[in-house]
Amino acid sequence: MGKKLYITEKPSVAASFAEVLGMKITKQDKSRGYAESEHSVVTWCFGHLITMAYPDAYDAKYREWKVEDLPIIPEQYKYIVIDDEGVKKQFETIKTLMNRDDIDLIYACTDSGREGEYIYRLVYEQSGSNKSAKRVWISSQTEEAIKEGIRSAKDISEYDSLAKAAYSRAKEDWLFGMNFSRIYTCMYGRKLSSFLKESKSSVVAIGRVMTCVLGLVVDREQEIRNFVPKKHYGIAATFLSSDSNLLYKGKWTPQDKKDSKEADDEEKYISREEAQKVIENLKGHPGKIKKVEVKTKKEQPPLLFNLAELQSEANKKFKLPVDKTLEIAQWLYEKKLITYPRTDSRVLSTDVLHEIPKVLNGIYKNPEYKDYVLKIKEMGDLKVTKSTKRYVDDSKVTDHYAIIPTYVTADTVRMDDNTKNVYNLIVKRFLAIFFPPAVYNTVRVETAVNNEIFVSNAKTLKEAGWKEVYEVSVAKQDEELTEVPIHLLTKNEMAEVKEFELEEKETKPPSRYTDGSLIITMEKAGKFIEDEELREQIKTCGIGTSATRAGIIKKLSDIGYIKINPKTQVVTPTLKGEAIVEVVRRTAKELLSPSLTASWEKGLAMIENKETSCEIFEEKLYAYINKTINKVKKSSGNIELSKIINTGA
Repeated sequence: MGKKLYITEKPSVAASFAEVLGMKITKQDKSRGYAESEHSVVTWCFGHLITMAYPDAYDAKYREWKVEDLPIIPEQYKYIVIDDEGVKKQFETIKTLMNRDDIDLIYACTDSGREGEYIYRLVYEQSGSNKSAKRVWISSQTEEAIKEGIRSAKDISEYDSLAKAAYSRAKEDWLFGMNFSRIYTCMYGRKLSSFLKESKSSVVAIGRVMTCVLGLVVDREQEIRNFVPKKHYGIAATFLSSDSNLLYKGKWTPQDKKDSKEADDEEKYISREEAQKVIENLKGHPGKIKKVEVKTKKEQPPLLFNLAELQSEANKKFKLPVDKTLEIAQWLYEKKLITYPRTDSRVLSTDVLHEIPKVLNGIYKNPEYKDYVLKIKEMGDLKVTKSTKRYVDDSKVTDHYAIIPTYVTADTVRMDDNTKNVYNLIVKRFLAIFFPPAVYNTVRVETAVNNEIFVSNAKTLKEAGWKEVYEVSVAKQDEELTEVPIHLLTKNEMAEVKEFELEEKETKPPSRYTDGSLIITMEKAGKFIEDEELREQIKTCGIGTSATRAGIIKKLSDIGYIKINPKTQVVTPTLKGEAIVEVVRRTAKELLSPSLTASWEKGLAMIENKETSCEIFEEKLYAYINKTINKVKKSSGNIELSKIINTGA
């Protein structure tokens, strides 16, 4: 009986597989690119080893960028080994192993997702091997998960639709990048460099997802720049209740909004004159309490993290760049401390529930979390079961369930601050779902003055529930809430009006994106779509994927199209980024459309789910590339950037 060959995506993951297979990877093994035992061989990629060839591999004439040669749409796509000495050496090693006579079965152990599938398939295809292969699909790097992944590995053909989606995605990105970058560079590169006062003609980098994201950033900046603040006015009254002797404030609510749910949140856009007229009409009239409404409100624990939410939260709380959070999450995964991070799901699948007690026991061994786990155990049966649809729902799990800790106890003392912070976010979000809801007492008081209503609100935390995990002991106060014990007021109680106050406010522009909020916007691209049916169709498909979003934002920063403030993480476009968006807007604005970009992502998901074929998808893709390239060709090239962009000069 022959040996089994295990191929992982990275050397660090290979070490975990080797351990499970009874091997230890030595320095000598690292040098030769694989480890071997009597029954098994373990080798590894360095991420991507194979890439799509540049256009000049198809025809030498493409070395020169010319408009008349576009679009370039190959009949057969060419793939080459990445031009790096280490990569070439490792590929040759894997190729030799894949074709060795004593290897009778290959296990594909690359990351369980579209990109991991693509990495393995390209290597297999380029190696010329015809050996049988099985796919190891795991959601964590723990010993148990790896053993189970190997035991239950399915024939590689079960993942053919995933591989087809991966190949189509790569072709799509190649076609967009190669064709649109060339045409915009040829037609507008010189004009752009002249406008930016650069000595060389600018290369205009265009990408299917990248350009769309750049458009979002530029649109937001222009919205802020063109924003004209408007002054509006509100009225506040200070009352002294006659029986309970409480001094409290209330906000005037126009009669047409008093029963509206938005009454307390929506600004009352009235003029100074209108507000003063109301005050004049009310002067000299007493107040009378019409309603005292005391309610108990429950706040459920938040959903678990997917990658986008984790990146957003770490960005908000710790100002961590989104690519840094992904890097940390990947490290935690490879160290067996968390489950697979590149997930879009925020719930668990039913098949992972049996592991939860073991995970809690692992967390219990860490002194930082011990007390929380003790409380969960004291509560009796776990609050999360198959019927807890909020946190357990197979229909909402895509390739992987939400990010949670594994049973491996982390040595948080030895972690750097950033790593500890990210791990802590994941653990606490997980622990919180086993706690009861937080309970608030809310009070709403309506005080009438001459038939006009003034509303007062209060909110106090009655039971911390899950918020105990976050050490929240008091309700967060904001301007709408009062700390005065207004629940002591009674209906029909009279109240003296001590004063009326005219409140002057100003409308505010939308906030700039941070790279954390940009990630969430990319994930929820459907909100930009007016067509309800299309919005429903692509609600699970944002712009880019959980695996690629951080890299896209980083690339936009690296090539100088956006700036990310290192302290605040606020994202702004550069002049170059703005200029490129304006050129695209005036020539092929659909390249900036979030709905179109997200619908391409939906098409890839349909290939993966066998709802369409890659042939149909690629036929539509080629038609789109042809049509849009011809549209750009017809644009005159006479765009005066200095007239349409405010340089701030």
